[in-house]
Amino acid sequence: MRGIKLLLLLAVIALGMACSESRIYDNLETFEEDIWNANDIIRFDVAVNDTALAYDLLVHLRNTGDYQYSNLWLFVETKAPSGAVMRDTVEFILADNSGVWLGNGISSVKSMLVPYKLNIRFPYRGIYTFGFQQGMRDEELSGIKNIGLRIQERE
Repeated sequence: MRGIKLLLLLAVIALGMACSESRIYDNLETFEEDIWNANDIIRFDVAVNDTALAYDLLVHLRNTGDYQYSNLWLFVETKAPSGAVMRDTVEFILADNSGVWLGNGISSVKSMLVPYKLNIRFPYRGIYTFGFQQGMRDEELSGIKNIGLRIQERE
């Protein structure tokens, strides 16, 4: 019985390592007092070494039950190592039409890992900077706990 438990533990560890190996970047920033000011731009610097692989870019959002909207508009700026800049305006849906949060979590904090761009290839090696700014009409957006960026190899 002890050998089976050890084997199961090793399998879980190996699976966890295999899943994390495909990630080239995974970072989460926290907002003080769960407030995102309209002027605050959250930046993530990502080192890209392989331009032949395809990647998925995912945004990690964590909100509290105090968030008063069912969606979140973001301005996303991507700066390539070449200096080229691309800007996007993206809407993320956080709750369904009846107000039920779509994220996971057993407390009042809900967490979502939302696809932003799928199956992309980076044209240059080097550091890419991703900047996220909230695009809601509130000067101070309450109820947003964290925003993060995950980039992983396409499977």
